[in-house]
Amino acid sequence: MKIPLDGARARWSFFAGIILIAGSLAMEEGKLWLAAHEGATWDADRLLRAAQLEPTDDDYWYRLGFYEKWNFEHRDLRRAVVYFQRATQIDPLSDRNWMDLAEEYEAVGDPAHAREAFDRAQLAHPSSSDVAWRLGNFLLRQKDYSEAFAEMRRALATDPDLTVEAVSESSKATGDLPRILTEVLPNHSGYYLTALDYFLNRQETDAALTVWNRLAGLNETINMPQVVPLINELILQRRVDDALGVWRQALAATNWPQDEGANSSQVFNGGFEHDLLNGAFDWREDSIPGVAFSSDSAVVHGGRHALRAKFDGSANLDFQNLQQFIAVEPRHRYHFGAYLRLEDISTDSGIRFAIYDPFRPAAPQILTPDLVGSHPWSLVEAELVTGPETHLLVIALRRIPSWKFDNKLRGTVWVDDVSLIPIPEDKTERPR
Repeated sequence: MKIPLDGARARWSFFAGIILIAGSLAMEEGKLWLAAHEGATWDADRLLRAAQLEPTDDDYWYRLGFYEKWNFEHRDLRRAVVYFQRATQIDPLSDRNWMDLAEEYEAVGDPAHAREAFDRAQLAHPSSSDVAWRLGNFLLRQKDYSEAFAEMRRALATDPDLTVEAVSESSKATGDLPRILTEVLPNHSGYYLTALDYFLNRQETDAALTVWNRLAGLNETINMPQVVPLINELILQRRVDDALGVWRQALAATNWPQDEGANSSQVFNGGFEHDLLNGAFDWREDSIPGVAFSSDSAVVHGGRHALRAKFDGSANLDFQNLQQFIAVEPRHRYHFGAYLRLEDISTDSGIRFAIYDPFRPAAPQILTPDLVGSHPWSLVEAELVTGPETHLLVIALRRIPSWKFDNKLRGTVWVDDVSLIPIPEDKTERPR
């Protein structure tokens, strides 16, 4: 299209139009700049000026609402509602705007409008875990537990990091853990293991046991080390039957290797044929300076492996850092046996085994004779009778510190084929 510019009047009119358009654009740009300048702050007056300069930008109105929501010194929640309403009017597809409006409706005592706003947020973003999570918490506060749990479950399905908070908030609200496990947590082991750790960290062992029983029924893959902390806690609380129950369930659920032989030994992994769990009812290796543990397949008494402990001669060790908890019957006789091989064990205080009740220090402790120097595979053994209240024993590889201060422990010891076998009661009637 050609614009005729013949004559001075036409040319001046054209240039005047260009100047007017440029001026209008400059003014608009100036308003935008000024609005951005005023809005780049959390000062309420400047934010309001920015919103008035650019009234179709929902972000300014949202930030004004956010300011009023969290301005604890001069908070005006109803004004916050007005600002959030304005933001939703400008951008009705923003779930953020609707959720904050919903929470302000709740804060001013209007749950009906709050629910409507949450529904609009969910309509705007139906797959959002944040919307489901915040709606779930709102419903929890309204004591609408069925819907609350359903929304929380939706949130967890896409954001497992919310698991601890979901369990915590739901438990505080209802105290109904079985229902929470059924209705809030998705049926996947990861959620239950997180809940298990949560209750163990809070030392709520009964709740942790409830979670485990539900987890065991999922028939999903579980790694044995993930169950060990629960068994350890039950042992520490002297709940031996519960600890044994979880242990046996976990062994079956995880297909952890077992080698309980035909001799009815109570010792688990007595031949050190597979990796140690470092907890539960398996061996525990507690690291200590001056000794290094390892599995040895070249020097064995039986099977394919033995346990080797090498002492570097740096300390006069008080050593009991290889041990196992074993469930036993009270008032029962047992035969203990183990094979030791020694190479250049120095000092006058050697290597032995100690057997004792960890929860009754006054009960007698069984100590096998100590060995020093070098020995081929040698059987060390002892018989013991458990006390009337003894349900748990500890078997520990032991070295008592030497009375000679500089008598530092050096050398290597191998351990294999450790057993603790119940001795049947004599059924023969004694003569009167």
